[in-house]
Amino acid sequence: MPIAMLATLVLSLTMLAIPQAAESAGGGLVTITPLGTGDGEFCRDDRALLFEDPTGVRVLTAPGRTVRGSGDPRIAPLGFVHVVLIDHPHVDHVGDRISTNCLGTTSQTLAFPTQGNAPEIAALHNAAILVGGEMASFFAQKIRNITGVATAGCPAAGLDNVMEVPRSSPCTATIRGGTRTVALAGSPGVKITTIPAYHGAGAPPALVDSPGVPAGLTGYMGSESGYVIRFTNGLTVLWTGDSGMIGDWATQSEFYRVNLAVVHMDGLNVMGPDEAAFAVNRLIKPRTVIPEHANQVSTAGGKVNPGTLVERFMRQVTSAKVILPLSGVKILCDGHGDCKQN
Repeated sequence: MPIAMLATLVLSLTMLAIPQAAESAGGGLVTITPLGTGDGEFCRDDRALLFEDPTGVRVLTAPGRTVRGSGDPRIAPLGFVHVVLIDHPHVDHVGDRISTNCLGTTSQTLAFPTQGNAPEIAALHNAAILVGGEMASFFAQKIRNITGVATAGCPAAGLDNVMEVPRSSPCTATIRGGTRTVALAGSPGVKITTIPAYHGAGAPPALVDSPGVPAGLTGYMGSESGYVIRFTNGLTVLWTGDSGMIGDWATQSEFYRVNLAVVHMDGLNVMGPDEAAFAVNRLIKPRTVIPEHANQVSTAGGKVNPGTLVERFMRQVTSAKVILPLSGVKILCDGHGDCKQN
């Protein structure tokens, strides 16, 4: 092959690689704050993580039973949360009550018990609820039940489906395998993509508005989902959501260049610690992994309890650094997925 043609081919291949490589060109650290039941611990009902991009965009996942409503001082003041991500409408993610002890055996009621915690947070923070399946209209009605005003659909402008935050009113939108970008005005955006999950997405009767559903059935909400979240500093998170093990994670990790995984792993409602460790080591291959949804008291004094699912998971993870989601203990991550607790 002539040298000129070879040089042109090399240049072309280089240019093809630029779009994905450019996503790691930003700087700064992403701050991840676990919002669990007990300070410094990983408790039974803990699901929620608050991600803050270096630009200031804040994404809350699965507030469930541990974020203490819109007035929780950990997400104060109102307007602090820009996006709420829900992977499916089960009560431990949407929130039907607030757990008040690490075992999850005592609780307090919500301000709007039949609407759920996530809609109340979105309604008062003027946040966007971005979901997969058929959940957007469900959450739009829940928000309307709280505000008394019809809930808008979230905008998606330009080639990257951009929505600017902060917003002056809440909104909902579906992401059906595509990507939406959330940005502060004049700043690069956080890209949120839905990916498949294997679990279930029926809303329980207690959260379904009148006339409700027949006895023994749940409200149809389409398919459950996980998320890939790409931050402006290059950190790319694969959040499995509630799911059995899926081989697709390998393809998604390769394409999106995932460097942090959040894996749910209680072994009964979702994949277990053995499957989760295999997924980390062989499929996702991140630099750092955060276990979630263990459904048991996993720590005491911030240390892993022996004989727990989390301990079993940690023993098997050989390819990534494991960081426990201890409530209130911030996790700082650079663009390469190198994370540390602060």
